[in-house]
Amino acid sequence: MVLHFVTDEKVTDQIIENFSKVDKSCFFLVFELSHCETYKYITSSSDRLIKFQILNDDINDIIKKHNVTTILTHAFHLEYAKAILKISKSLKIAWYTWGFDVYGLPKIKPLTYAPLTNKYLLQTTPKLRIGRVILKYGVLRKLYFLFTKEEDRYSMIYRALKRVDYFVTYLEEDYKYFSNQYSNSFNYINCPFSTIDQYLAGNNDLHIANNAVNILIGNSNSEESNHLDALEHIFKQKEGYDDLSIYVPLSYGGNINYRECIIKEGEELFGDSFVPLLEFMNRKDYIEVLRSCSVGVFYHYRQQAMGNIIAMLYLGSRVYLSKKNPAYAFFVDNNISVFDLDKDYSTYKNSKLNEKQILHNRTMLNTIFNEDRVLKEITKLNTKIH
Repeated sequence: MVLHFVTDEKVTDQIIENFSKVDKSCFFLVFELSHCETYKYITSSSDRLIKFQILNDDINDIIKKHNVTTILTHAFHLEYAKAILKISKSLKIAWYTWGFDVYGLPKIKPLTYAPLTNKYLLQTTPKLRIGRVILKYGVLRKLYFLFTKEEDRYSMIYRALKRVDYFVTYLEEDYKYFSNQYSNSFNYINCPFSTIDQYLAGNNDLHIANNAVNILIGNSNSEESNHLDALEHIFKQKEGYDDLSIYVPLSYGGNINYRECIIKEGEELFGDSFVPLLEFMNRKDYIEVLRSCSVGVFYHYRQQAMGNIIAMLYLGSRVYLSKKNPAYAFFVDNNISVFDLDKDYSTYKNSKLNEKQILHNRTMLNTIFNEDRVLKEITKLNTKIH
């Protein structure tokens, strides 16, 4: 039996729905990262959900009770690592990566920031430069945590990853990026877990508005969005911004100082055209914002915001990425039209895609993420890891 490690996240319902369709016997172990009587995001009423607290519950009891032969982790939280290190039985373990669990590792994280963002971080975060060096090198890291008597989360994660057999994602570029920094013996398995219907929350019939001219930048209040660099790049082509809105979602993520910095910079550069989105929006209202945008700018150096990117591509927006982002190669390799912010923005700015490009992108996304294919790939995944 496959036991899924999950947390109470926005996409967990999708995981439960899709994996349950192809494997009626699987269970979902919901790690409680903070104690809560009810779930914030999970709405599934499946009787195969098991709440789990790492400090109070015994992972080996659960494995024995449900005759678990395989664990599939969705992301790789520290709590997952702690549970894996306590497992006494030999099991197959598959890691379905989410992005943060790859790009948040010490050898990789410093590479995810564009110049202006990196400069901001170094100026506002004391000892960041030396901290990066300490975390990158094992001997220094162990000495540091021995001296501070703090929990060495990375040593636990590395030890747990040594027990992992499979690296699972639909972005092989993530696996290559990870492997360039961390040697491993994982078996790579290509598998999507969400359908195009789920990415769009049932809004498959929608298109961007005929008069769409607005710009969306980033997906969250996170430094990895490289907002400062994206804003500066767009400002260099500043003509015509009085007649449009530049939306910047900042409601998701907890760095208040960073958020205030982005708001200040955006208002200084674009005045009233800059519109920070500071409150959580329901899906319907957010889709309407996306429909008003001819352009989405996601200047991440790492794979992130794939839900937003796929939704905007499907709606018909022109999407700018950084070529340093492995997701750029994924879209290009799959013949989906995306654009390089550094090279292409001066040419196309906030102009709309033509109808041929829009239709082609929708067709290719439907090919990759249609429900039949997603469920078929999940079935193949289950067969491989059993």
